[in-house]
Amino acid sequence: MSKLISGNMRADNPIIELQKELLKEASSAPKLFRDLGKVEQYIAESYKTRSFIELIQNADDANSSAFGIYSIGNILLVANNGKPFTVHDIEALCRSGSSNKNRGGSTIGYRGIGFKSVVNLAKSIYVFSDDYKFYFDKDATHQLLPDISEMPLIRILHPYDEKGNSLTIAPQIDKLAKEKGYTTFFIFCDVNSRIVNQELQDFDRNSLLFLNNISQITCRVGNIQREITVTKKHLNNQRIIEIKEGEKIDTWEILNSTKEPRDMIAFKIKGDTIIPATPQEAVVHSFTPTIEFAGAYIKINGDYSTDPSRKNIDFDEFSQRSFDNILTLLVDTIVDVLEGKTIRRGFFSPFVNVSNIDGSKFKTKLYKEITEGLKHRKLCFNGTQVFFSSLRLRPDWLNYEDYEQICKADFCPVSKERLTTYPELPIFLELLGVKTLHLNETMNAINATAISVTGAAQITTKIISQYRFDLTQEKVAEINSLKLFPKGNTLVSANEVESADELKKDFISYLVDHVETADLKQFIAKTKIKPGTSLQANMAQETSQALKPSEPQCQSSESGLKSVFNFIPNLKKWRSAEKNALEYLQALNGVLTVNDVSLANMGYDLEVMLENGKKIFIEVKNVNSFNEPFKITNNEYSSAHNYGASYFIGIVVNDDNFEMRLIQDPINNLKFQKQIEKWSWNCESYAGQMTLVQDLIRGSK
Repeated sequence: MSKLISGNMRADNPIIELQKELLKEASSAPKLFRDLGKVEQYIAESYKTRSFIELIQNADDANSSAFGIYSIGNILLVANNGKPFTVHDIEALCRSGSSNKNRGGSTIGYRGIGFKSVVNLAKSIYVFSDDYKFYFDKDATHQLLPDISEMPLIRILHPYDEKGNSLTIAPQIDKLAKEKGYTTFFIFCDVNSRIVNQELQDFDRNSLLFLNNISQITCRVGNIQREITVTKKHLNNQRIIEIKEGEKIDTWEILNSTKEPRDMIAFKIKGDTIIPATPQEAVVHSFTPTIEFAGAYIKINGDYSTDPSRKNIDFDEFSQRSFDNILTLLVDTIVDVLEGKTIRRGFFSPFVNVSNIDGSKFKTKLYKEITEGLKHRKLCFNGTQVFFSSLRLRPDWLNYEDYEQICKADFCPVSKERLTTYPELPIFLELLGVKTLHLNETMNAINATAISVTGAAQITTKIISQYRFDLTQEKVAEINSLKLFPKGNTLVSANEVESADELKKDFISYLVDHVETADLKQFIAKTKIKPGTSLQANMAQETSQALKPSEPQCQSSESGLKSVFNFIPNLKKWRSAEKNALEYLQALNGVLTVNDVSLANMGYDLEVMLENGKKIFIEVKNVNSFNEPFKITNNEYSSAHNYGASYFIGIVVNDDNFEMRLIQDPINNLKFQKQIEKWSWNCESYAGQMTLVQDLIRGSK
């Protein structure tokens, strides 16, 4: 028989000595003893659904690597392979709040009350750990203290005597001790199966993420069969933790504070990309999980104080210290990402969709402090030091190249390269209060900036829209001084233009397409530029022209598809058209990379680099059939105009049989009808301009 089970009581048994001491205290203060029973019940209720995570935490503090839960009839075995109990450990188990764990030390727990959370699981609890064997049982305690009616379960311990109180599961304990190397067993008798089963089913494997030692959890309780493994490794200077259960693997990248390594941020990753954790996963850990939302879809760990239930954060000096360390770590990482010192694809995605989480004190505090932390930080872009506060986002009425040019004088643009890598970045920066480049800021910089004809037309369009009801004499004088009008090969002020006939046709066409005729007439009149025959003809045509598209048939066939793919694209019907288009394009021969920038509001969804070095831009439109009309926004129209032959409309039928066609240079090859619904452009006929994707890629080589 195992050493864990065998053994008789000795006169010098410390269990007996401790029992005598505790009985004496109870007899001398029976009212206090009864109160301890009420406190114990309160703790158990507060810790409801956390019994097993508390047992796991205690095992982790004992340097356990393996933890097991097994059912044998109405008995539940909980075991670990950590350091066996000492006399001090046993006394701490009996006395609430007398743990010898020190806060800030190498262990996680420090209150000494976690074990009290198990009192609702069973009527009696046995503990076998190395030479020590004892149990807790209210009936046994009542026999020793018959005058006290109410009492705690976990206070008076009773020495285990094999002869007088033999358990029927000794062989199973012996077997597990030999096979698993378990050194400590908790044996719960007459268990509450409903509570046990519910808690084990709901147990989140990612609760183990910030524990120090546990690497394996085994659960064999009735129909609940779970095997969880935790693997820690370093890859490419990244600390990675994988938590596996069956076929499911959750992978996390861990960032540690340099001030206190136990203050950590965990980002969930898939492949080489950070992804948002689920709302259930995105909580603050005080080494074990609370129910406090982390402020973003990440996990945060630290030495946080909690309420008695261990579920909610109490912001005392300990919590504030951990929070400050996390904040410094997060701000430093954001700066490194913005400067390009480190590439963490998807880094901002956990931060951008948190607006629907209300009432989170952690979220409010986190974003406020990140904003404050970045406000006075300097960033190094292309060798130049700039303040974070000088960042400006691109307005949707201005193309990217001219936005970057205008920002160079007094502000800092968000580079296109950063947006390609982090398409969610603009939303994140908006949450931090980063301003969008304002029209006034643009007007102040125009005369000192070399912008394109398209940019000049876009800015003029915005000016007309912005000041349509406020074209005072002073504002007209300011506008007339701006070098916005393309005359010959240069941009000149309105004061240098006599007639619209002197201006480039592209500029005139853009204004006619994007500005209400009445507003354009008023603007031209105010600037004292004569309409000329060109502008008058365009405005007349805009007013009367009807859409009369031709409808030739699509000219390509789909023969030889297999020869154009590097691999079979992983298409899923439930995915969005943009995601399936990305998968489809990535699989094609001739395609080097495909980046989804749909969140960046750049006027297209996909940025595609071909093997020949050519870059193309694709706006995806989902249709039910290839004869269904589609619309493009004003932003998409502007980008199509700006990129010309490098811009494509990707027409996608996202059905059981995925199909995709490309339309090159839609502004010049299609006819659009302007619809004023916040400006959109409707195309009802495009069949003759569609090209099979593989034919176009092949033709670009």
